[in-house]
Amino acid sequence: MEPYAYVRELARQDKLSHAWLLLGENGEELEKLARFTAEVLLCASTGEKPCGVCSHCRKMEKGIHPDLITLLRSPDRREIIVKQARELRQEVWITPNEAARKVFLIPEADALNTEAQNALLKVLEEPPPYAAFLLLGRNPGSFLPTVRSRCLTLYLGAEAKASLESDSASKLAEAFLKGDALAWLEAAFPCEKLDREKFDRLVEELSAAAALRAKAGEGEIRRRALKLSALTFRVKEMRRVNVSAGHCLGWLCAMMNEEAGA
Repeated sequence: MEPYAYVRELARQDKLSHAWLLLGENGEELEKLARFTAEVLLCASTGEKPCGVCSHCRKMEKGIHPDLITLLRSPDRREIIVKQARELRQEVWITPNEAARKVFLIPEADALNTEAQNALLKVLEEPPPYAAFLLLGRNPGSFLPTVRSRCLTLYLGAEAKASLESDSASKLAEAFLKGDALAWLEAAFPCEKLDREKFDRLVEELSAAAALRAKAGEGEIRRRALKLSALTFRVKEMRRVNVSAGHCLGWLCAMMNEEAGA
């Protein structure tokens, strides 16, 4: 289902997520989708959302809604730093001005550094009931698996083709870090049928996810993330001699079980 129709359908079913990760190459199109999703979240209509006629929809159209908060990267910085994330986190606990919800929009969410992502993790996991978050980005590998696992991910344009690889890499990384063989098998099963290009892209995603967790984690989690990062390099070597996707995933599963028993 196309993203706009999917958001409308979730609204009809009253199943709108509190945290969204919108991914795609076209930043302008991503922002349009984010604005649409924010309108749906803030709309007061009991019918079709956004209705376009309630006070919230009209203020969104004019760009003056007080309950849409945008976090921007400072022009003099390449990253969104932890101080900004903490300030947003404090703002989350201030109740909405007018609407039933308060929406936090981060147009360059893949610029959030590791510390900033970790600072937002708690409110993404256990937000107040009125809070909603829209994170936009181009590179799925820029986000911590823990952040991605708390968001509903929508893909726009060409990025949609990579959705299986991106989601599966996140699930595989989390399964490895937890030593959860069942979760690994569930995530790995559809990946065994990926063609060479897509599976190699999955391995790159898995490598990036492991590196992020190694950088952000501590203790046992960091040790397992470093192990997974090293193993993905071994898998890349295996792929050069045409070892199949299924054998690579099976070998990683065996290494995970070995780690769990260590």
